[in-house]
Amino acid sequence: MDLRKSLILALILTIGALALWENYCRESGFIAAVEGDKALWAEHRDRLRNNDPQQVLLVSASRGHFDFQLNEWEEITGNRPIQLGAGGRGSGAVFQDIVENTEFSGTIIINVTPGLFFVPPADSVFGWRRGKAWVDYYYDRTYAQRLNQNLSYLLQPYFAFLTSDMDGDPDLRSLIERIKIPGRVKSGPPFPRFANVDADRNTTMMDRVVTDTAYAGVIQRVWTHNYDSINRLADAKPIIFQFYYDLLKKFKDRGGIVVFTRNPSHGGVRAHERQVHPRRDYWDLFIADSGCSGYHFEDYPQLSQFFTPEWSHLSTPDAKKYTKEILKIMQKDKVL
Repeated sequence: MDLRKSLILALILTIGALALWENYCRESGFIAAVEGDKALWAEHRDRLRNNDPQQVLLVSASRGHFDFQLNEWEEITGNRPIQLGAGGRGSGAVFQDIVENTEFSGTIIINVTPGLFFVPPADSVFGWRRGKAWVDYYYDRTYAQRLNQNLSYLLQPYFAFLTSDMDGDPDLRSLIERIKIPGRVKSGPPFPRFANVDADRNTTMMDRVVTDTAYAGVIQRVWTHNYDSINRLADAKPIIFQFYYDLLKKFKDRGGIVVFTRNPSHGGVRAHERQVHPRRDYWDLFIADSGCSGYHFEDYPQLSQFFTPEWSHLSTPDAKKYTKEILKIMQKDKVL
């Protein structure tokens, strides 16, 4: 067999193998989509406009990312917000960046996930450190990184097997990391992908989380495996509150509006939140002194009717309804 035939045969086998793998990935629930990583977040951070009072930003950890659906938001308000939510990352560093490094004067909706929101601005603290890392990436991006991201966009929307970054993902790096090698130690339970993100950073929950209780249970263990019944940051509460109050004053002085939300949680997650960040001592006290509107899901029957399958995020159908319901309340109160 000459070289030309060998190359053709190799190409056919490669395409066939990739087609089979792509089909397997799609049947496993993965979809072809851009990766919702820090590079995509940074691109949307670029969309912020100074001195535009009509622009709306969504700043949060993952609950605000899952629970606020952009299409429904635009349908109700006529304004499509910029989604700057980020999983496992506190909103403090992002809010600080917007207030101190821009002239943005629109509306910021901040969803409060207590364990990630009520943390001091210190790199030694998980919630702050991870949020600050994405802010730093935004400013430190190289031209090579931007080019790599743009090239990735050419393929990611078409191939599900390129999905990466979580346990169980089908990309080559994730497959290699699953190989059991003596001496390789991975801390914590497996954390499988349970969401899909589109180019607009709109996030939807994978159907499997709703239909497969065992799969939802795997994610529940991620949320609860390292819980500590003691709030080791309790002494820092005055520092945390003052940090936000100072930023709020500066932002409101230039015409900005901040609205806080507390989206649903259930099961072991909610039980832990009640124990470590009691509503009366954190949410209620913070909102009362902030001078901002605050919407806690437990205060409204139309918001508390929804259940989080893995205890911390709404399924996509419920998230769409939740978005519409909370916006109706906000519009009635004339905060939007």
